[in-house]
Amino acid sequence: MRFQTSDIDTYQQSKAYVDTMLVPLLPVALDDDLRQKVAMGEYISLVTMEMEKQFRGRLMQLPPLMYLSSESVTEIGERLGMWADAFKKDGKNHVIWMTSDPALKQLENQVPGLLLWIPHLPIEHLDPNYRSKTIRDQMQQLLPDVMAEWRKEDSL
Repeated sequence: MRFQTSDIDTYQQSKAYVDTMLVPLLPVALDDDLRQKVAMGEYISLVTMEMEKQFRGRLMQLPPLMYLSSESVTEIGERLGMWADAFKKDGKNHVIWMTSDPALKQLENQVPGLLLWIPHLPIEHLDPNYRSKTIRDQMQQLLPDVMAEWRKEDSL
């Protein structure tokens, strides 16, 4: 389910079955790396939407959590910890963070939940059919990690 009005009624009716929050992490900067940051955001958004389709009913896809590229990794990690605490208080046992930002890769074993770092692929010039296949292929590679996260009794 997505964080949109058309899915909220369904979420509220089946809240007990939704134990995972899916959060895309997007860097923001208006510097020389702007194009790369936008491309990373687009790619993560597409992969996140595909994951939501695959696991609809088990997870809630939240809007992207944006952060300034100038923020320290420590600050970002602390913020993710606060978000995870809020999810835990609401009865969620798992959170999946999705990013293409190489700076956040070092948080993989430090933040609560599962941080999936995925190198972004330049998809803006791909044929739409090939783009969809590429995203589905990426999802297949992520499935074992997601399943391992769910096998944990209580990850948050």
